[in-house]
Amino acid sequence: MILVIRCSLLNMWSIQQIIKILNLYTPADDFEERVPVAFIRKIQTTLHERTESQEQSTLLMDTKFSFPVRFPFNPSKIRLEDIEVPEVLNLPTLKKV
Repeated sequence: MILVIRCSLLNMWSIQQIIKILNLYTPADDFEERVPVAFIRKIQTTLHERTESQEQSTLLMDTKFSFPVRFPFNPSKIRLEDIEVPEVLNLPTLKKV
C-alpha cells in the first residue's frame, strides 16, 4: 500500500481530518489495497492518546470562561440632533425625528 502523507502536515490537521482522509482513500487501478479498518482504528486510538498526553502537558486558556470587556465611555461634544446624513448614502430606513 502506498499512502504518503507528509508528517509536517499531520500536525496541522485534526484527528477527524486524518481519519476522514484514510476512510476516503481510493487505491489507483487495483495496484494498491484499501486502508484496512483495523489500521484506521489503531491510528485513531494512537492519535487520541497522543493528544490527551499533549493536552495534559500544555497550559491553555480556559475557553469556557467569559472575560469581561470594558470600553471606556468618551462623551462627544457633537449632539445627535445636529448630525446631517447625506442623501448620497441612500439610507431610506434612517429618518430624522
